[in-house]
Amino acid sequence: MARASKRDEIVAAAVRVLAREGAAGLTAAGLAREAGVSKANVFHHFETLNAVVLAAFEVFLLGMDTMAPEPGTGLRDWLLALGAETIAQMDEDPALAGAYFAFAARAQADPDLRERLAQLAQTVEDHFAASLEMLAPDDFTVTKRRDLAALILMTGDGLAMHRQLFPERGESQAAGWRAFVDSIVPKGQ
Repeated sequence: MARASKRDEIVAAAVRVLAREGAAGLTAAGLAREAGVSKANVFHHFETLNAVVLAAFEVFLLGMDTMAPEPGTGLRDWLLALGAETIAQMDEDPALAGAYFAFAARAQADPDLRERLAQLAQTVEDHFAASLEMLAPDDFTVTKRRDLAALILMTGDGLAMHRQLFPERGESQAAGWRAFVDSIVPKGQ
């Protein structure tokens, strides 16, 4: 197994710090200590702390297997898998889930980070729109595909938030995601 790069170790440390201490707890000194590197090493790999946070968020979102569905996958199957993977990530890695929300809080107070987060959200929407085009090329207009991609992102974020805050409501969350999928691709289609 390949050893993680220092850059990857710094990102993983940022996720742990954000999950444990929230957005306010992420300092250069604290991150360096958590990663087992010097502050100079942190800034050798990342221009700013915000760049570390953004990299951590990218790992969370773009690292999902369902971001790139296999050709031939049914649209309904892909959407159901996307919800299932979101739930699984929230359940399997509470630290990553906590970091996700700490990142959002940090971005709310930082205009530069917020702009970069908007760019990342656009990248995710573009992935979703491309998946919709690949999986159901004749089902949606370009405009409808873009709108649906935005809706999938927003609904997935809501699912993640509710899973993080209310894990005891797992059955209703999964049922809600299925109802969302049913509204796009009814059962039997």
